[in-house]
Amino acid sequence: MKIALTFDIERDIPNVLDTYFGVKFGVRTILKLLDDFNIKGTFFCTGTVANQHPWAISLIESKGHEIGCHSLNHERISRLSYEECKKIISSNKETIENICQKSEIIGFRAPYLKPPKFLFQVLNDLGFTYDSSISSRKKMKYYPISYGIQEFHPSKLFPYFRFPLSSFFIPLWMMKKKFIVPYFHCWEAIDIKNVLDDLNLFKNSLYRIDRWINTGDSFIKRIRKLIIKALFKKTEFVTLKQLSTNLD
Repeated sequence: MKIALTFDIERDIPNVLDTYFGVKFGVRTILKLLDDFNIKGTFFCTGTVANQHPWAISLIESKGHEIGCHSLNHERISRLSYEECKKIISSNKETIENICQKSEIIGFRAPYLKPPKFLFQVLNDLGFTYDSSISSRKKMKYYPISYGIQEFHPSKLFPYFRFPLSSFFIPLWMMKKKFIVPYFHCWEAIDIKNVLDDLNLFKNSLYRIDRWINTGDSFIKRIRKLIIKALFKKTEFVTLKQLSTNLD
């Protein structure tokens, strides 16, 4: 089996915070973890991150990881027109390409995992080859024409990865798949509860414990344990670009 670890590089908890501590500190923590195991990941970056923190894009690329697009500022592109969506994704792609030295930007992930029905046509028009926005095979019925775009479903298991009852292992039924695509966020690698406390927003976020529980060191420890268990089972870690060119 193959695992493609993916990370969304965006502002901290979009629609809640307008800070970038996850980019400033979380990205380096994640890269250090992947370095420890010589694993390459896929990082979906917003255009705002690329504009405001180009060093993060350069650092990710310098470590040999794949970089993909994640909209400009984490907009809900499912609510936009075809032309509006195309303009945003095109700008996102161009911004990242202008920073990268050699990376080919071929992958996309929609914010909130909610792509518009015409996404594949937009991606095809802009030269992308794969998407990782649609959470299940069942939902593919809403996207009848693929325009040659490969779809790598982000695993539905991993939004609950940080929950207390999670044993952060890969279930046996998942191990029978050819590949899985866990998805995480750079802000999960920092203690987001402290950020919410400092901004007096923690009480407002209590009803959404998925936004703050077990972030920071606990999150990194869980990914480390997941990697160790997967490697013990002879699992191969790949980027989505590698997966898109070799599905055997």
